[in-house]
Amino acid sequence: MSTKTKEVYSKLGFNKEEAAELVESLNALLCNYSVLYQKIRNFHWNVVGGDFFDVHEKLEEEYLTGAENIDDIAERVRILGFFPISTLKEYLEKADIEEVTGELSSDEMMKEVVADYETLLSFMVDVADLAVQHGDLGTETLMRNMIIRTEEKHWMFRAFIS
Repeated sequence: MSTKTKEVYSKLGFNKEEAAELVESLNALLCNYSVLYQKIRNFHWNVVGGDFFDVHEKLEEEYLTGAENIDDIAERVRILGFFPISTLKEYLEKADIEEVTGELSSDEMMKEVVADYETLLSFMVDVADLAVQHGDLGTETLMRNMIIRTEEKHWMFRAFIS
């Protein structure tokens, strides 16, 4: 990518319009991840049954990792010179992942998480593809690491409900 033919933004190698496009994609991921984070905490708090200890522990691992990833995504938005979406109202309005209410069995909870990880992965791939397109190695690397871990957890949770 030649930086001589366009105004470079923040010395990161891409222009402000490209950064704004990356931020829009990152914010979409952030909204979905934030809704999923709370959804997983809800499941963690409310799981019951014979597999309580296993599911309770695994869900805690997931929301703790989710909190770190959410922070990394929001900080990447700041690095790109913008502000991350940060209100619950906006998260719910913009996310494809939806809250659930009512009592669910642990299997139903895990089926929700598996489906939501598929949604989350699609947003991660969208961000990664855009980062590659714009030569944003930092965002690409962040997404690659998140994708690898999320794919593994998706596989494990899918095996749990099979």
